[in-house]
Amino acid sequence: MAIEITSEDIFTPEKLKSHFKIYAGPGAGKTHFLVENVKNIVTQNSAIVESRSRKVLCVTYTNAAVDEIKKRLDKFTDCVDVCTIHGFIIEHIIQPFQQDLISLMESDFGISVRAKGKITSQIEGLGILHGIDKNEIYEYVKKLNPSEFSSDVFDYSKKAMGEIQTDNNSFADSVIKGETRQVKLKAPSKIAECHIIPLKQYVWSVVRKLTHDEVLYFGYRILETNPTALYAIRVKFPFIFVDEFQDTNPIQTLLIKLIGQRSTIVGVIGDIAQSIYSFQGARPTDFGTFSIEGQRPIEEYVINRNRRSTANIVNLCNFLRQSDNKVKQVSKRAYNSEDEKAKAEAKKIHFLIGSSQNVQGIIQAVIQDGGVVLTRAWAAAFDYIRDIDDEQSELLKSIYSSYRPSPIQLRDEIVEHNNVTWVRAFRFIFMLWEGYLNGSFIDILRSLQLYGSIDPQKITPKVIYQIGKISKDIFSTIGDDTCTVSIIEAFNSKIKEQEYIDLRKAVFDDDFEIPLFDEYDDSRRDLINGLHWGTSHKLFTEVFSEDSKYMTVHQAKGLEWDKVIVSVTPNKFDKIKLSALFSRPQLIDETPSDEFTRMYYVACSRAKEDLYIHIKTGCSSDTIETAIASFVAQTKMQIAYEIVS
Repeated sequence: MAIEITSEDIFTPEKLKSHFKIYAGPGAGKTHFLVENVKNIVTQNSAIVESRSRKVLCVTYTNAAVDEIKKRLDKFTDCVDVCTIHGFIIEHIIQPFQQDLISLMESDFGISVRAKGKITSQIEGLGILHGIDKNEIYEYVKKLNPSEFSSDVFDYSKKAMGEIQTDNNSFADSVIKGETRQVKLKAPSKIAECHIIPLKQYVWSVVRKLTHDEVLYFGYRILETNPTALYAIRVKFPFIFVDEFQDTNPIQTLLIKLIGQRSTIVGVIGDIAQSIYSFQGARPTDFGTFSIEGQRPIEEYVINRNRRSTANIVNLCNFLRQSDNKVKQVSKRAYNSEDEKAKAEAKKIHFLIGSSQNVQGIIQAVIQDGGVVLTRAWAAAFDYIRDIDDEQSELLKSIYSSYRPSPIQLRDEIVEHNNVTWVRAFRFIFMLWEGYLNGSFIDILRSLQLYGSIDPQKITPKVIYQIGKISKDIFSTIGDDTCTVSIIEAFNSKIKEQEYIDLRKAVFDDDFEIPLFDEYDDSRRDLINGLHWGTSHKLFTEVFSEDSKYMTVHQAKGLEWDKVIVSVTPNKFDKIKLSALFSRPQLIDETPSDEFTRMYYVACSRAKEDLYIHIKTGCSSDTIETAIASFVAQTKMQIAYEIVS
């Protein structure tokens, strides 16, 4: 039985002698608990205070979470290392133990790699072969394996070649079950068996990059085979806290367990009901069954308080997670006054059934009032944005689907990175356009800097005039149904004309043009060509912006808003209908239907005061009323709601 605690509790030195596991739902104050206990350890615990080299390690799931914890730790960060699991492995295992890495490549996979430079991780959001000439890869493999080389069977895309990597699932399963180690590479079916090893040798030897899965594999294998490396980690980090543990995959769990078998105290914090990353290997049951072999026991705690949401929202979330007996949340939201509390707690849950004008009007009013729409896939957001026709909406959904099997997160690319070729081209043309419309020369220069270095001394009045002239020429005939690609192509055509020679020399090369596509875009080129100016501009400025009102559930994890509209619809792979979700919600198992329920739960739990659940089809009001009435009768947890159709 887990011991109930609050997010304000500070663990005593006695409690910190044992590993611990904390069950904590949304809004429980997990980050607050983590930060305050870390501060206490680095100022009071002798293992840290009496050493200049020892630190507390905090591992969390995203870079955004890393930044948030660092911000809250403030002046205490010198004694704490906050990072993602990949960041931890790269910095503390892969980089300092390069020779072990190279030896394991040889012993595990028969691939010989010379020690001629650091091997590190692939760049976030880019294919591992990004920027590599495919002919160079062919020549390398041909030299290694001339008898098997044939140009008619070696026509692989860089995307396919980059997907060759360690088979972490098979390896982890074999370790967990105590069976013969399954050490192998996995590759797309189109890659011939005889080419797998040579291609992987090229990546490790020449590109010298590891995929994200390979970082995990070799991180674990180095610690497993090198006692000195494992000892060094344990000495440096006497305490390891892992936040969002439900999102870790089996090989990450094996690595944490290995470190915790001696000396280091491990604390894991998580919530089975928020495990929504099965596509990355996460298994919700791994959190519930987590234990560490060794002399230390693992103590279990639970935080049942919810400091985020009103009682109605908390109880609806309890309704969705009723199959989980570990956590039963109670709203403990703070209010500035009794009047504010009364107004907030009086707000009902709103079930919006169907797509009538009344329902659509309510949704648009909520969005205008600062509400956020949470959907299953980002393209579904266009069902809620005005002035986007059905054909363009379907086009966006197809583009979204084309990125599913790739490591590229398109929203991150558009908001932050601009690494994808067509994304950078679109970003450039929109920035140039907005600078032209607003008369902002600074914005125009920022757009040009996406492709060239700007020397202020070369920006003469003549160059400024040419920037204005080319902008007027290409933007004067834009309509919402003009294709964005055609405007970029118009720029490429214009910039080559003689009258813009000064602009070319000041910013670009003589033969410069904005690149639109690369090999990774072959399968989606026609789709992107069909995007209208109005559609793609909304994509970049409304959906994929830092203050977007439209997000997927996965992007929203860890965030919160006063008003939330949940529009999450199951597909055929989820093997569930909304009527079944409400009739008998199940979320603790590793089935597709359970994961869909967890996704629904996460979406609803983002709301602080106003929760609107939009059900277009698939569930009647009678089903909802019957299910909630039964839950209230059994638990005495009151849920005030209304149904609008």
